[in-house]
Amino acid sequence: MANEQFKKPRGTLDYFYDDEKVLLGLKKVLLDEAKQYGCSECEPPIFEENKLFHRTDGESSDIVTKETFDLANKGDKDYTLRPEYTASVNRAVIENKYFALPDMPLRLSYFGPVFRYERPQAGRLREFNQYGVEFIDSKVDVDTSVESLMLSINASKKALGHEILVKLNFLGSFKSRENYKKELYNYFKPLVPNMCEDCKRRLETNPLRILDCKVPEDQELAKKAPKISDFLDEEDKNEYQTLIKALDEIGVKYEIDDRLVRGLDYYTGLVWELYDQDNLNVGAIGGGGKYANLMSQIGGPDYEGIGFSLGVERILLSLSPERKAELMGPKKIDVVVIDNIRNGKPLAIAEKLRENGLSLTFVSFSRGLGGAFKMADRLQASYVLICDKDGSYKLKDMKTRDQKDLSEASLAELKKRD
Repeated sequence: MANEQFKKPRGTLDYFYDDEKVLLGLKKVLLDEAKQYGCSECEPPIFEENKLFHRTDGESSDIVTKETFDLANKGDKDYTLRPEYTASVNRAVIENKYFALPDMPLRLSYFGPVFRYERPQAGRLREFNQYGVEFIDSKVDVDTSVESLMLSINASKKALGHEILVKLNFLGSFKSRENYKKELYNYFKPLVPNMCEDCKRRLETNPLRILDCKVPEDQELAKKAPKISDFLDEEDKNEYQTLIKALDEIGVKYEIDDRLVRGLDYYTGLVWELYDQDNLNVGAIGGGGKYANLMSQIGGPDYEGIGFSLGVERILLSLSPERKAELMGPKKIDVVVIDNIRNGKPLAIAEKLRENGLSLTFVSFSRGLGGAFKMADRLQASYVLICDKDGSYKLKDMKTRDQKDLSEASLAELKKRD
């Protein structure tokens, strides 16, 4: 009886070879863009106390109600694999007192895996990567808000290699939001019996979340719902108008979407979503917004934040073959070694060449000479080093196809080709 063959868990991906190179290339592009905006990379733990996400993401959010990966209880606390970064980053800022640093706002970027237990499908995985940024200050001003939005736009454009679609909304203060939620409750109450089960639950927990429903029939009912813009107070309206004026001054193209609320309960003020206009079927590739009271909810100072995240796998789905090739970069390796001596000497030479900064790989003993040169061509090798049984060394230049005999001493002087 054959041994059982194992497969990866549903909703996960393997990243090897070209796929891994594209992922790493994308990671570099995104984090480099964050550095352009003065961000420092951070990496909180991959799991946190369960109640951290319940308290900050909101009991009415889909993440908390049905999507968290909860770990087996092996002690006195319940732990959860992180479903998003914002709560973890804010927890770390509080615990390590980074909010007391003199240079504000804090600008923190991240790139790594998050986990959500949902039905796997294109663009929706149970383990996926998020890239994002959090700006944190005692008060998030207009400059900080616009900078966060611009970073998300420019990072997305550089990742995809073309323009994107930007949708904006403004949720206002908690007071404005609460007044709006009451009006939404009254609007949806007679309609909700004909809506999905999630909307029935959301009516009682947070009617604002009904606007985020993806069921087409429910979306139609939501089109005639009251708009948040009618419930903003004067301070909210002034902030919103100032933000829009700044974006117009920069020349940002955007759409106002009165139904955009985002999926987490902590958002206030500016919120946005980003789409690849050439692949709208993928859904939003990212989004973000401003949040208040989140830090104070988990024992920190009454600071504000604004941030965003991009779904890395959704971006990968949208990439053209040409853009993937650009992100991978050349497959080039400096030297491919054919070891016919097999006494350890070629290994010693290889280590010396690596100390000189060259990259090397060995051909399998089972590979014939013809197969070895085909491998070198696929790897775009600069040279092939043939170590013969008689102790001689031949170096073939794969660009000119010239081949010459070299001594061990002269081999040690081999340099990387520009």
